[in-house]
Amino acid sequence: MGKVLLAALLLTILAASLAPAAAKLVTVEPIPNPIPDDLLYGEILREVRIEGNKYTREWIIRKAVRSEIGHPYTQENAQRDVLWVLRLGAFTSVSVATELVEDGIVLIVTVVEATPYIPSLSIRLTQENGIEIGPAVSSSNVLGTASRASAYVRVGGALNVGFRYADPLLPGRSFIHGYRFEYFHRERTNELMFFEETTDEIFLEFLQATQEQGRVGLRFRYVGLSSDEDGVTLSDDNKDQVPSLGLFFQSDSRNGIYPTDGYYLDIAASKLGIFGGDADYWRLDVDLRAYRPLPLFGRRHSMTLSSFASLTSGELDETIPLWEEFYIGGTNSVRGWSMGSRQGQHQWLNTIEYWFRLMDQKRFKFWFIKWRMGLQFGAFFDFGTAWSDYQDLEKNMIAGGGLGLRLTLPVITMFRMDFAYGEEGMGVRFFIGGAEKAIAQKPRVR
Repeated sequence: MGKVLLAALLLTILAASLAPAAAKLVTVEPIPNPIPDDLLYGEILREVRIEGNKYTREWIIRKAVRSEIGHPYTQENAQRDVLWVLRLGAFTSVSVATELVEDGIVLIVTVVEATPYIPSLSIRLTQENGIEIGPAVSSSNVLGTASRASAYVRVGGALNVGFRYADPLLPGRSFIHGYRFEYFHRERTNELMFFEETTDEIFLEFLQATQEQGRVGLRFRYVGLSSDEDGVTLSDDNKDQVPSLGLFFQSDSRNGIYPTDGYYLDIAASKLGIFGGDADYWRLDVDLRAYRPLPLFGRRHSMTLSSFASLTSGELDETIPLWEEFYIGGTNSVRGWSMGSRQGQHQWLNTIEYWFRLMDQKRFKFWFIKWRMGLQFGAFFDFGTAWSDYQDLEKNMIAGGGLGLRLTLPVITMFRMDFAYGEEGMGVRFFIGGAEKAIAQKPRVR
């Protein structure tokens, strides 16, 4: 808890010190309505024109546009066009317009590009290791292809070196696109198991579309972990090597990068130790999220429900490494409870959260850097369990709830500050984290 409060204080001091100078240089603009009321629906589409792209390759944007030439233009098509172009992640805003021609209409897609390459500070906060900070460079538009990449070195509560690359999300099958690669090197104190950990991870994902909203693919992961203490790893030399291969299916009908409507489903079955190594077990992960608007209260109101479960075969410390055991409680699992309040070889985490948009997404510009940002209020209720024996599934259930603020940002998607109550005798506690909780609860280190 002390690390979290210290990290929050440091971030607040940093923001306060930079705010006066930044305010003079930052310009803020509202994001225009992406789908205006005067579109000419029902007319035959004769041409698609792309405007505003100075860096992004035009064929990438055209591939994301779902409206087909020679077919009537509809409101559903307009929504799909804006959604898929925004999903490329390279723009601060996207809008569409129509123009009459002799035998139909021209569709004009106008984009405002985000800064393609940004040198910056990489900041990560975990409840286990506190704050990490260091230099980074990131791109939301590598070589104008809307591919995303980042590299960073962070020090502080842990040493982290990493590189990420991801192809743009495009509709339709393409063996050119559909890849994600990540590499991480981590040196940290494992606060839950009390040992010094050195880890190298490689992750490769390949996915192909099965339909407009569905995708199927393969995930390969390699984890090499070293411990300075005996009894943590399966291997006698305190160094575990665990390769895995998994098949997954995704369905995504969310209405934007910061969704207020739609569903997300990711089901993955993985064999760990498939190519040898020190582990030998199966794992099933199910990630289900639902986003619903609340029109009775107004357009700024919405809610989300998420459920994430991980089920494993085998036995801990025999076929499953002890360092792969699930520990729940804290900012990225069940808020209001201490980190590691429950543990086991299976986990099930759930959240119900109400969102009120205090500030809609706006375009910000600081010097040559452009991005979009918004602010939300949240009220939430978390409940979950971790267990090894099924008779403990219900007994180990814990729950907590509270209130907080969410700053919606590019890359990390969300920065959360929460006050929560749950654990008996602990009172109201402060939690701070990065990324939407439904995303942040999935990694091993959280």
